[in-house]
Amino acid sequence: MIEMDARDSDSLLEEAAGWHARLAAPDCSPAERTQFDLWRASSPSHIEACARVQSAADAVERLVSHDPQLRALSDEAYAMARAGTNPYSQKQRRWALPAALAASLVIALVGLKFGSRLIGQPLHPVVYENSSVGKITLEDGSIVHMDVNSRISVLMSPKRRQVELLAGRALFEVTHDASRPFSVIAGNARTTDLGTRFQVDRTHECVVVTLAEGAVVVDSTLSAQHWQEHLSPGEQLEVSPNTSSHHKRVVELLAATSWSRGRLVFRATPLARAVEEVNHYAVKKLRIADPSLTGLSVSGNFVAGDSELAASAFAAVLPIRVVDGGTEIILVPGRADSSP
Repeated sequence: MIEMDARDSDSLLEEAAGWHARLAAPDCSPAERTQFDLWRASSPSHIEACARVQSAADAVERLVSHDPQLRALSDEAYAMARAGTNPYSQKQRRWALPAALAASLVIALVGLKFGSRLIGQPLHPVVYENSSVGKITLEDGSIVHMDVNSRISVLMSPKRRQVELLAGRALFEVTHDASRPFSVIAGNARTTDLGTRFQVDRTHECVVVTLAEGAVVVDSTLSAQHWQEHLSPGEQLEVSPNTSSHHKRVVELLAATSWSRGRLVFRATPLARAVEEVNHYAVKKLRIADPSLTGLSVSGNFVAGDSELAASAFAAVLPIRVVDGGTEIILVPGRADSSP
């Protein structure tokens, strides 16, 4: 590689970037292209400067669509070009006004500022984690509703959109992009969006995928145990970890996704499971004192986080009593109106 003198490097790169922008303009004339060819061939340093600008532009073109910092710099560069304050010569500055040329200058300016850092650098995932129920919007416009204590890793590239659910539960509202598949990996299960709204829940016991709208295909990430399942709205797939065991069932979507709206909806849910869901959001936890109560069935619609109201509602319809244990709420056998 030819090394440019540090004193001349910036000016040569700026000049090469100016040519890069001009050549991309729709009104670039044959005479100007000939002039560029002569300028480029006049010095090995000119050839090297053009190569650097082209590499930087290629890198930025790949990354600017999903890097917030680069998008901000692109906007800044575009504004500079429109205002005539870009660092090029007066002759080059008059080229900056056409819209098509301004777009090229954006790439060139950003590439010069960050090209050396970006070229050849791998894309790195961005990790999001929530201590409470929350919502994030990804760079492609897709929305992720994250449950309490959930964590995801997001990797966006020009060819794919990949999310890994590291812990917890998330509901995805995916913006359709046929050129970039959207997939969610959880354990040994990969869910690929076909234009949809779906939920993935990862626990120590299993991974559960629930489809609310559209279509998804779920397959195994284990090459030795490959399988594939297509889901329709209202269907749920439960996948056992590290095995090919999986089974599909029909569920009530309102109950399965109610947490994302701040509610807990139970439909003939075992008391043990209902208590687990209530405790997931509550400061004051419920505790079942007698194992004989765990299989009792409960239905209802509750506010997530209100464990006292949930316990009172359970006691109103089940043969249990509520005992205030100070730091916890204890559910014991007996009717709510019976004496301790």
